[in-house]
Parts: sequence; structure tokens; C-alpha cells
Amino acid sequence: MSAPLFKRVDTVFIPVRDLVAAIPWYTETLGFTLRWHSGNYAALNAGETAVTLYQPEGAFQPFTVHAPLNFHASDIKEAHRRLKKAGATVEDIVVMPDVSFFDFKDLDGNRLGVCWFPET
Repeated sequence: MSAPLFKRVDTVFIPVRDLVAAIPWYTETLGFTLRWHSGNYAALNAGETAVTLYQPEGAFQPFTVHAPLNFHASDIKEAHRRLKKAGATVEDIVVMPDVSFFDFKDLDGNRLGVCWFPET
């Protein structure tokens, strides 16, 4: 069998309505750090995979039906509590035998996910 074609997911792109407003929301609310900002793009350090915010040239359309990604939390109850305290729209935690998860919305209405499962 040959080696995998790709080493990792380098970044995940999230559309935002106003990049200047989104950067502090993601850094202050989620604790990410700004890697770089150029034009309509800003890359944020978010653990092992970067998050790149972008402000579309045309019409803005948030992720509303399904979260395009999950952030893994080491303490899902604390993540839930902190997001609620920060004023994010946060859904209830769903607890299953091997995984717990919930969705929340950023300031532009993007649906994003949080999950927890025991890491081996």
C-alpha cells in the first residue's frame, strides 16, 4: 500500500461578514491567536489545524445547516459554559456512550461544532 497523499489538513476556511470584527471575536472568545492577516483573509492558530477566516467579495453566506468542523475540547462542559458566558448561541450538549458534542454559532451565524471523546 502506498503512503497517504496528504500529510494533514492545513487549514479550514470560515466565511465571515466583517473580517475586522471577526478576528477579535475568534481570538478573545475562542482563545485563538492571529498568525497573519492580509486583505480579506486572516489565519488563526487553533491547535493542530489553522482556521482561516475570509470575507467574501460577493454575498456572504454562513454555514447554517451543518457544522463544517468540530473543535475538540478537553473539557466539553467548560467549553460550553465559556461560550455561553461570551454570549454565543449555544445548543445543549448531546451525550452518547463514546462521544459528547454540541453546536454553537459565531457572531456571523456560522454553525460550528465542539466534540469530546476519550483520546487514546
